[in-house]
Amino acid sequence: LAQRLVNALGSENERWQISIEELSHALTVLVGDVLVASSFVSYIGPFTKKYREQIITNKFLPFIKENRIPSSAKPYPLAILTDEAEIAVWNNQKLPSDRVSVENG
Repeated sequence: LAQRLVNALGSENERWQISIEELSHALTVLVGDVLVASSFVSYIGPFTKKYREQIITNKFLPFIKENRIPSSAKPYPLAILTDEAEIAVWNNQKLPSDRVSVENG
């Protein structure tokens, strides 16, 4: 019984190794990604989708790169602030599913 358990857990080693690598990478870019997300929440709310994208692309991301703050290649505030399950709950509560409505959620 113990040997079967050890063998079964041994096959999980690869999956755990991948998870460790993904989490290690996420940890290294956390500061920049959270900076983008918090800036998004603080400054972008009242603007249109087009202007929101311009602010992120022309202001936030260049600032992060110029100051060498580690971040994801293209940090996406919604991915940092919420997940698909929470968005699905909002949609079930009749929140429109367009991007701006979800960002305002």
